[in-house]
Amino acid sequence: MVSWYLCGKSGKMRILITAGGTREYIDPVRFISNASSGKMGHALVRAALKAGHKVTLITTIEKSKIKNQKSKLRIVTVDTASQMIEAVKKYFPRCDCLIMAAAVADYTPSNPSKTKIKKDSKILTIKLKAAPDIIRWAGNHKKKNQTVIGFAVEDKDVRRRAEKKLREKNLNMIVANTPDAIGADRACVQIKMPGCKWLKLPTASKTTIAKKIIAMVEKIKNF
Repeated sequence: MVSWYLCGKSGKMRILITAGGTREYIDPVRFISNASSGKMGHALVRAALKAGHKVTLITTIEKSKIKNQKSKLRIVTVDTASQMIEAVKKYFPRCDCLIMAAAVADYTPSNPSKTKIKKDSKILTIKLKAAPDIIRWAGNHKKKNQTVIGFAVEDKDVRRRAEKKLREKNLNMIVANTPDAIGADRACVQIKMPGCKWLKLPTASKTTIAKKIIAMVEKIKNF
């Protein structure tokens, strides 16, 4: 489902934002997912719109509470990791900045059933394959004038693992947090850019964190 809000000419940047957790279907009624609420991604959208930027939101949260603000918002609703990467590929070439706040599945069923699986045994084995690595694709295909920002949720060695993702996926910024931030209204994040020291923000609402991230993007892009 796609809701279109055509962008006007007064925006400063064209920002592409992803939000929510993907659903990877085992059969037509069952799926593998995560507890992502989409709150961080939606907070980023509101912060970007308030700053006057044009935004395309690719979200798995169908009932978005984000309202059209002066025709600067386009909403694209997807469900799976495969659908999300196709949407990102479509809109990425026209954006100045991609912020991947979505919690995309790492794995997806390799052979989902076309019909509902019946319970006829105590053990069900499901074979998984790697889901599309959307942010790696974006990092490998970005132009010199494009900025790609990723999120890393880690339960240990947070900085080391997040910095590895920053480097290996050719990102311009990584925002690291811990699993307790998933679905919460507040979080404590750490931000790293290549060649810069870590910036640790105090625990704050995701609205406040989003404003800080958008301000940092504006500084990177000289807006």
